[in-house]
Amino acid sequence: MKIKTIVAALCAVAAIGAHAQGGYPAKPVKVIVPFPAGGVTDIGARVVAERMGQLLGQPLVIENRPGAGTKLGTEAAIKSPPDGYTLYLSNTSYAILPVVDPAASYDPTKALAPVGTISTYGLAIVVNPALPVKTLGEFVEYARRNPGKLNYGSAGLGSGVHFAGEQLKQMTGTFMVHIPYRSTALAVQDLAGGRLDMTMDGAVKPYVDAGKVRLIAVTDVRRDPRFPDTPTVAEAGLPDFRQVSWLGLFAPVGTPPETIARLNQALNDAVKDPGTRQRLADLGMLPVGGAPADLIQRAGDDLQLFRKIARDTKIKFD
Repeated sequence: MKIKTIVAALCAVAAIGAHAQGGYPAKPVKVIVPFPAGGVTDIGARVVAERMGQLLGQPLVIENRPGAGTKLGTEAAIKSPPDGYTLYLSNTSYAILPVVDPAASYDPTKALAPVGTISTYGLAIVVNPALPVKTLGEFVEYARRNPGKLNYGSAGLGSGVHFAGEQLKQMTGTFMVHIPYRSTALAVQDLAGGRLDMTMDGAVKPYVDAGKVRLIAVTDVRRDPRFPDTPTVAEAGLPDFRQVSWLGLFAPVGTPPETIARLNQALNDAVKDPGTRQRLADLGMLPVGGAPADLIQRAGDDLQLFRKIARDTKIKFD
């Protein structure tokens, strides 16, 4: 009788331990992405969310909340309950927004709790194939000879591509008209349709392969494995120009540490998965993973970088 009682007690303890270990998540987890569907951030978010959901045993459901230069989605995430059932997945724009919008008074190193870095990636600089240029150097010279006659598209005022475009203009002594879109995906579509001269994005391979846009350089410090013959901007003659974005996963401040740890483990396992790595590579992304603190370091470094770019270029946000 005593043996049965002891065995029953041990089974109960084991069940409680298993429940405590596997209790989260007990339902689907919402992931706020502050961009429209279809861009490289959205696609990358869906790739990783799918694998993390499989590992966690509950789906991670992407909720696109674009608007006000990522402000709407970001503020919604900051104000969400810290219960682990609302997360936030964004790119470098999270660190850029306070530079762009004084009303966005959050500190990107404190406003959300970091879970981990998913990937880093550069941008592909693509131009209208009707332009008489095949390299970045030729494009810059053509822009110098035609001040104000060329345009470039971005995902909106204060977006990463807006900063990159203004930095490129400042470093090359060129003047191009900035045209803000709701997403870079829309800018790429207009470029492919001949209605735009230049943009930068990661999800351009189908357009490049189809000959609808011309790839002239990539902004990463490394060549894009999808385009091994395309030089980096540094190799093309602008060694001080560098635009490398990241994808990162965050949770509201106050989310239990054990929940953060479980999410971080799932994120790291997801980016080690060969299938997920290949799907990210197809987007031009380098899977990263790592500790939550690494993501906060990236956000802080980028906050300082984009403040400097804003000062140097006297960039306008209205």
